[in-house]
Amino acid sequence: METIPYLEYSLYQMFHMFIFWSFVGWCIEVCWMTLETGEYQNRGFLNMPICPIYGFGVLMVVIFFRPISHTFFPLFLTTGALCTSFELLVGLGMEKLFGARWWDYSHEKFNYKGYICPKISILWGLGCVIVVRIVHPTIEMIIDHIPVNVGLGLIVLWSVLIVIDLISSICAVNKLNNRLKQIDEISKIMLLSAVKIGENLAEKTLETKEKYDKIIEVKDTKTHEWRERYEHIIKGKDGESRFAKIRQMYGKIVDADDFKASEWEEKYEKATGTRDKSIERLLKAFPQLRSISYSESMETLKKRLSIRSRFRKNTDDSEDADVQYGNEELK
Repeated sequence: METIPYLEYSLYQMFHMFIFWSFVGWCIEVCWMTLETGEYQNRGFLNMPICPIYGFGVLMVVIFFRPISHTFFPLFLTTGALCTSFELLVGLGMEKLFGARWWDYSHEKFNYKGYICPKISILWGLGCVIVVRIVHPTIEMIIDHIPVNVGLGLIVLWSVLIVIDLISSICAVNKLNNRLKQIDEISKIMLLSAVKIGENLAEKTLETKEKYDKIIEVKDTKTHEWRERYEHIIKGKDGESRFAKIRQMYGKIVDADDFKASEWEEKYEKATGTRDKSIERLLKAFPQLRSISYSESMETLKKRLSIRSRFRKNTDDSEDADVQYGNEELK
């Protein structure tokens, strides 16, 4: 395979380097998140066990910083700066493209927009030094020993799988955004319905209060007489029938609005509670994922799916315990 001038690598070599380091990056992410959350999470934007940002990052480092690969501090500083800049650009680009934040370092000191921070930059620099000076030379040698026909076959296979996975992941993101938009619209409709009911009740309450206030504010000799008549009307049969009609009228209004609200509540429950494996995988892979346009809907969806997940897990544990107990009884 012919090498590209200045890069000193062929496309064949670079593709295999990209796949290898993308896989290593995925492994690092899985281990890191397992330590943080205590459970396995399929990290990365894609479904496959690769994180392309690591593959591209290592390729840039080994190509552009070859002249200083024998140093420590220059290599540490420059690679750390490059990877940090690349991480920021990817984060901002994905936010612009998909309308969401995929990771967040806001809890770290001296972070910038939640996408980069000194702690991660230091880790990038140290990791690059280890990769360039210790690990990568061995990887180059292994790639060069792969039979060319086998290597080309692997390139075709990986390329097809990555394209399919990329399309699937983009569809999952669009599906998630549509779900969030639906939840947001239903929430607004339910809020408007509640406001309508509340405004009707508030308006009638104020009208009644105003009429009553006019009666009790009359400061003349007829005040006591008006109060007696008012109480007589309320206590009398005629008064009871009047107020019964009023209550019945308001009851119809409230019941009608409640009926509409119940329909929207049912749609809301369906939108927030319906399971979708592709959406759940994205939310698990990126626990700090936040929607720019539908932040409240995103948090609601996360909580609902989390509650359902815990409920299913507890149910499964209970069933397993019952089965185990039954087996012991049979013994």
